[in-house]
Amino acid sequence: MFFLGLGLFAFGITSHLTRSLTSWRGIGSDLSGSTALQAGVMMSAVVTGIAILSVVASMAGIPAEMDGQIYFEFLFWGGGHVIQFSYTLLMMVCWVALAHASGCRLELTPRLTLVFQIFLILPIIVVPFLYLAHDVISPGHRLAFTELMKYGGLSCLPLGLAVVASFLSAGKPEGEAGYLRSALWSSLALFATGGVLGFMISGLDIVIPAHYHGATVGVTIAFMGLTYYLLPRLGFGALPARMAFWQPLLYGGGQLMHIVGLAWTGGYGVQRKTAGLAQGVDRLGEIAGMGLMGFGGLISVIGGLLFLIVAWKSMRGQSRPT
Repeated sequence: MFFLGLGLFAFGITSHLTRSLTSWRGIGSDLSGSTALQAGVMMSAVVTGIAILSVVASMAGIPAEMDGQIYFEFLFWGGGHVIQFSYTLLMMVCWVALAHASGCRLELTPRLTLVFQIFLILPIIVVPFLYLAHDVISPGHRLAFTELMKYGGLSCLPLGLAVVASFLSAGKPEGEAGYLRSALWSSLALFATGGVLGFMISGLDIVIPAHYHGATVGVTIAFMGLTYYLLPRLGFGALPARMAFWQPLLYGGGQLMHIVGLAWTGGYGVQRKTAGLAQGVDRLGEIAGMGLMGFGGLISVIGGLLFLIVAWKSMRGQSRPT
């Protein structure tokens, strides 16, 4: 049943990205801001397709006698590290849209926005060569894709720094701009923290989940913010502004506490993928770090529930689509 569900999910994603790419009309001669962002979405579809092909290539390179947990780790290792670039690109599209919608002065031409998006996915060029250079089940394969994530992810800096710089000349947000900028700030802070933690990884301790929880939730909050922007424009009612403002701060703040607690405890050498007594958490610093992790996780769950409430309140109302 699990494999059937996984296969259907993969088929759905593949068919959707295929339709998106075949129906896209291209950039055209008149490049506008929205066209540049549409190009970013299309490029993310291409990267997703490369991630799927990477899984197929890994499947072909794994010995037939291998099975169990290690089989799936090798199966998804390459594709899993590739698809991170797709999510990062989509997050950047959300950042640019939210910055513009919340009144930030983004000093980027459409052409430069497009160039920065292309720059973000350039590291993907090396993926075929990584498969040719290393056996799928070799340590070199695992290390190569880890390094691709670690250093290739720096390609998001130009566009990310441009969005951060847009805050410098931005006025005080009012109305809708307030909760959109709150989501943008929360996403930026969490993604940046997760990225910094990625460079602090030095073993198999729980600094690793601290890194990817920060990065993935940073992406999630960007999608939440874009949802807030789109709901009224799709014909639903106005959002409860105060609740929508605090939701990303609670969700992101709780997650920030969660990953700081993980990284703190990881500094004591507590290993990932262990639980209970196997973790060996008995020193005061370790206990404090795990306590911070748990408390932050609770706050983050509350923030996640608030997102559902905000979206539901908007969807119960109705207005004219714009």
